[in-house]
Amino acid sequence: MDRLEDRVKEYVIRYMDPDKFGGKIFVIHDKDIMEFTDLSKARSAAFSMPGISIVIAVPKKDEVDEAFMKFMKLIKGS
Repeated sequence: MDRLEDRVKEYVIRYMDPDKFGGKIFVIHDKDIMEFTDLSKARSAAFSMPGISIVIAVPKKDEVDEAFMKFMKLIKGS
């Protein structure tokens, strides 16, 4: 069984793409992936499910800054 850390890293690399998914919020629970545009609805969905849910809020292209770029380079390189 893979580690939770590895799964989180995989999902962040896959979905944290502002060009493709900017402004969207993804809630991942087990093998289910739900897409939202409203953070409060995504958070409510995540809290309503038992166990661990991963919430990934993707910044819009104009919200991306140097810190985000460094984070993505770091996570892709590790």
